[in-house]
Amino acid sequence: MLNPGVADFPELAARGQAWGRNAYLRDGRRLVMEWSDMVTLAAVLLDGLPRPVSTEIELAAVIRGDRV
Repeated sequence: MLNPGVADFPELAARGQAWGRNAYLRDGRRLVMEWSDMVTLAAVLLDGLPRPVSTEIELAAVIRGDRV
């Protein structure tokens, strides 16, 4: 989604600023990745809930929908 809005991602209304933000919709699930710089994830939210992600494997599991 090029310009996600609060209608599609209501969790964005409560979020502060981030260096960058990617938002995805897939099969009715919302994934938001916030970046603190060009290579560092600051937060990952799945359906509005923060998900702990510290490795590429954990991020891939969240994206696939696996439980981490």
